[in-house]
Amino acid sequence: MVDRSVLIRVPATVGNFGGAVDCAVLALDASLNVRASARRDGGVSIRYFGENGERVPRDAGNLTVRAMKAALEFRCVPFGGVDFEMYGSAPVGVGLGSSTAAVWAGLLAADRLYRLGLGEKNLFDLAGTLEQRNDNLRAAWSGGFVSRFEESALPVYHSTVVPDDLSLHLVIPEMTGLRNHGPSGAGSCGGQSGFLNRAQTLRSFMARPHESEMAELDAVTTGIPEKAVPGLDEALSMRLPGLHAVFVCGSGPSVGILAKDEDAEAVTMAVIDCLARRGVSSKSATFRATNSGAYEWNAGGTELRLAPQVGLDMPEHRTLPV
Repeated sequence: MVDRSVLIRVPATVGNFGGAVDCAVLALDASLNVRASARRDGGVSIRYFGENGERVPRDAGNLTVRAMKAALEFRCVPFGGVDFEMYGSAPVGVGLGSSTAAVWAGLLAADRLYRLGLGEKNLFDLAGTLEQRNDNLRAAWSGGFVSRFEESALPVYHSTVVPDDLSLHLVIPEMTGLRNHGPSGAGSCGGQSGFLNRAQTLRSFMARPHESEMAELDAVTTGIPEKAVPGLDEALSMRLPGLHAVFVCGSGPSVGILAKDEDAEAVTMAVIDCLARRGVSSKSATFRATNSGAYEWNAGGTELRLAPQVGLDMPEHRTLPV
């Protein structure tokens, strides 16, 4: 095998979107960008550039490295070592799908570097051994808004194309001083069927957010396995003009805000104030949705012998099969 590098790009994602627990995920235009260069000595080196980068392991325990090794083991190919350069345009560990992106980056890097020819089914099977949130995996792969359709042993997912100007507003609490704890009490929303109904309501809205009127969704505290955030319960229970939903992003602690454009700033400041009154500093961020995912961004082949190309045309958006 000749020395070469590949460039992989995977979008950030927001799971439990709108409080539809394990049923709805939105892909964002923020991304994890990884250059993987093959080595011959079995070693691993990782350079990470991005917010909260100190949380990214720099050794073989790194999730991207583990995903690469899993792909190679599947094809019975020995691991020769790798140099990773990573740039993340979304913060790590705040509920924006950093673990999902890391898994896809490692699998796709292995597939390209070693010409494994894995295909979608094998890629998804391998990804599922490292990331249990299948809805996140599908949104990161296909882009757009992915929602689970029904409660069954074999879940059915829909991928919905969203408007290009759709934005998600976030409040991201500072990590310093937040204590660890187990999952907090979660609103049931009528159990799994209630979450599925919520996901379908969101799906209809996301397809035409500027044409549809959506009633306010009751906020659901989905539980934050990693961090307890003082003031979060108050923020989730607020009701303000133009607010469609306020919810915990994935495993938290970020708070997602779905609101009318003209009201989004006021709602964002209200959430920041809720946390500040309890001594928690936070910042706001706005990300646009993307209808492109890892499949499209990497479909043209990413083997690099020169500098990476920018602005390549991508194939038409498609919906993944289950």
